[in-house]
Amino acid sequence: MIRATLEELDLGELLKALAAGRKGAVVSLKGRIHGRVHLQGGRILYARTEPGPHLGEYLVRLGHLSLEEVQELVERQGRENPGTPLGALALELGLVGEEELKEALEAQVLEALATLLGEKEGEVLAEPLSEGSQVALPHTLETGWVLMEAARRLDEWRRGQVDPDAVFHLAEDPTRHPLPPEAWAVLEHLDGVRRARSVALLSGLPEEEVYHLLHELKGRGLVRPSTLLLEDPLVLVLAESGVVRRLLLYLLEAHRFRVLLARDLEMALRLLKERPKGIILQGERPLEAARKLRAHPAGRLASLYLVSETPPGLLFRPLRVLHLPKPLRAQEVLRALAPLRRGG
Repeated sequence: MIRATLEELDLGELLKALAAGRKGAVVSLKGRIHGRVHLQGGRILYARTEPGPHLGEYLVRLGHLSLEEVQELVERQGRENPGTPLGALALELGLVGEEELKEALEAQVLEALATLLGEKEGEVLAEPLSEGSQVALPHTLETGWVLMEAARRLDEWRRGQVDPDAVFHLAEDPTRHPLPPEAWAVLEHLDGVRRARSVALLSGLPEEEVYHLLHELKGRGLVRPSTLLLEDPLVLVLAESGVVRRLLLYLLEAHRFRVLLARDLEMALRLLKERPKGIILQGERPLEAARKLRAHPAGRLASLYLVSETPPGLLFRPLRVLHLPKPLRAQEVLRALAPLRRGG
């Protein structure tokens, strides 16, 4: 076992050493963000960060699964196959093909590694890979290549990015210029009203990469900031499930809502200072959470939605709680939140 701080041990060098020794290991980082990297025989199996995108979100963003399918997959995983990785279960059930799963997992690994390599503070722990640990990729990834690509992305991100809330429109015909496929994936979603974060989630590319691409396109004069900006409604999501948080983030941001994510009630109460127009609640003891949210001055004014299999009971009626049926379906969620655009 290895335990050190990032000031004492470079994460990239540690991963290279494990790869050179063909080791099986789980490398964890605890700091501003938490991250895990799994290696088998010195090759990378899996990597993710928290907070950060979940595999289910990548499968939705890349068009391989629907919002509803991912929720049902997670429910089945917890109910019947708690030890089976989500990707392996999706493959076993025939919901995705091997290449589709590999595409989503490779995207997750690269984005997670680039994020982790950019961290300067935190504690690193390397432990042997135990039997039955996460094995998510149909094919493992060569560690040296992954580290090089992640470092390249991190270097690009550091050279310039736009603000996630910035809005852009086309300044001239982009077909006159040689552009990489990634740039076209960004440009096709620019409409002069979507924020950069919405464009990123719709494009299927890593968010940081999109912010960098928009910075580059702006520098070349191909896009310009929009002068007429519409105020997108702010929604607070309080969900115990990380999958639900990330899926709602993707869905709402992609449809021009601004989203705040809260892991617990304490965090949600702090975020109420931003005065959201809507609050989505999911998890255990929802009645207690709803009462505390409504007791807050900002919570009294927001539309409050409960994610549950059945409508809220009589005890919720004085709290004016609306219902979002579980599993969440994209059109039902968007239809329920549409009044927020009209001022409530």
